[in-house]
Amino acid sequence: MTSQVKKQGFIWGALLIVMGIMALLETFTELSAWVWIAVLVLAGLGAFVFWLAGSGEHPWEGPWAPLIPAYVLWAVAALVAGIELNVLRDPFIAPFVLAVIALPFLLTFVRDRGKRWALIPTYILLAVGLMVLLTDSGVMDGGLVPPYVLFAIALPFLVVFARDTKQWWALIPGGILAVIGVSFLIAESAAEYIGAAALVVAGIWIIVRQFGRPQADAEDAADQAQPRATLEAKADEPPAE
Repeated sequence: MTSQVKKQGFIWGALLIVMGIMALLETFTELSAWVWIAVLVLAGLGAFVFWLAGSGEHPWEGPWAPLIPAYVLWAVAALVAGIELNVLRDPFIAPFVLAVIALPFLLTFVRDRGKRWALIPTYILLAVGLMVLLTDSGVMDGGLVPPYVLFAIALPFLVVFARDTKQWWALIPGGILAVIGVSFLIAESAAEYIGAAALVVAGIWIIVRQFGRPQADAEDAADQAQPRATLEAKADEPPAE
C-alpha cells in the first residue's frame, strides 16, 4: 500500500510541475490548443508508462488507482481536441464529460461482477448525459424532461423485478414513477391527480397482500421445518456398525 501511495505521489507531483511550467509559458506567450493537447497526451503517456513499469508481470491484475492521472489527462486532451476539430459541438460536450466519468465505474463492474454498486453511478451519469444531449440538440423539449426523469428512475426498479419476480417490492416505486411519468405525457395538469391515485392503489395493494401472508408464512415455515426434521431424524439414527 505504501509503495502505491508513493507511486501516486510521484505521478501527481510530476504532473503538477509540468502543468506549472506550461502555465508560466502561457503568461509569456500564447500557446496553441494543440500544444496543450500534445502536453496532456505525453504527460498521460508518462503516467501510464510509470504505472506499467512498476506493476510487475501482471499489471492489469494489480491496483488501477495510479492509472487515474493518465486517464484524466487523456480524457481532457480528447475533449479539447474534439472541440478544436469541431467534432464535439456544444450539445455533445456535457454528455462526453459525463460518459468519461461513467466509464471507470463501468470498467469496475466489468472487472469484478460482484461490485454491482458501480452500475448505479454509471447508469445515473449516462442517463443524465443522454437527457442533456436530447434537450440541447432539440430532440426533446423541456416538457418531456419530467417524464424522462421519472422513467429513468423507474427503470432500475422494473429491471430488478424482471430479473427476480420474488422482488415484488420493486414494482411499487417503479410502477408509481412510471404511472406518474405517463400522466405527464398525457397531461401535465393531471400528473398530481394520477400520482396521488397511484399511491392510493399501491397502498391498497400492499394491505391486500397482507391477508395472504399468514398462509405464505405457514408454507415457508413448513418448508424450513422439513429439512430440519430430516436432519434431526438422521441424527437420531444409530450409527452403522
